[in-house]
Amino acid sequence: MSRKPLFLALAAAMLVAGIASAQDKGAKLYRWVDKQGKVHYDQALPPEAVDQARREFSAKTGTAVGSVDRALTPEERAQLEAEAKAAAEAVIAANEQKRLEGIMMASYLTEQDLRRAYGERISLLTMTIESTDISIKSLRENLATLLQQASDTELDNRRVLDDRVQTLRELHSEKVKQQNLQATRRADLAALNAEFARMLARYRELRGAATAPAAAATPPPAPGA
Repeated sequence: MSRKPLFLALAAAMLVAGIASAQDKGAKLYRWVDKQGKVHYDQALPPEAVDQARREFSAKTGTAVGSVDRALTPEERAQLEAEAKAAAEAVIAANEQKRLEGIMMASYLTEQDLRRAYGERISLLTMTIESTDISIKSLRENLATLLQQASDTELDNRRVLDDRVQTLRELHSEKVKQQNLQATRRADLAALNAEFARMLARYRELRGAATAPAAAATPPPAPGA
C-alpha cells in the first residue's frame, strides 16, 4: 500500500473525528417547565415547549450555557410597543422643549423683555373680552326689549309680525354665539396667564436667577402701564 492513500485515509478519519467532537461540544440539554408546572430535561424541545422559558446546559459538561425567556403574549407585546412609543414621544417632546427654550433665551435678553411680550398678548386678549362683554350686554338688552314688545303685542291680541320673530331669532342666535366665543376667550386668557408663569419660572431657572418673589407669577403689566 502506497503512502499517499494511507495519508488520505488518516486525514479523512481525523476530519470525521473533528466534526463529531465539535458536534459533541455543541450538544445541549434543555430544562423547561410545562404549563402544568412539571419540570422537563431533554436534548430536544417539543413544539409545545418552544415558547416556554428554558435554560440550556452543555450535554457534555452539564454547565449552563444560556437561557431563553418565554415568548410574550400578544397583550404583553402590545404593552411593550405602547411603552416604547411613549418613551420615543417623550424624547421628541423633550427635544422640542429644549429647542423652544433656546428660542426663548435668544428672543428675550432680559426678564422685562419676556414680561413685555406676554403683557402685549394678555392685554390684547383682555381688551377683546371686555369688548365682547359690552356686545353681549347690548344684545341681551335689545333681545329683552323686543321680547317685551312681542309679549305686549300678543297681550293685545295682535299677531307678532314675521320679520319681528325673525329678528328675535337672529338676536338670540348671535347672543349664544358670542357667549360661546367669550367662554373660549376666557379659557385662552387663563391658559396664557399660566403659560406666562411657567415661562417666567423657566426663564429665571435658565438664567440662573435667584428664586422669584411671590409676585413673580402675577400677569405682566399691560403695555404702557
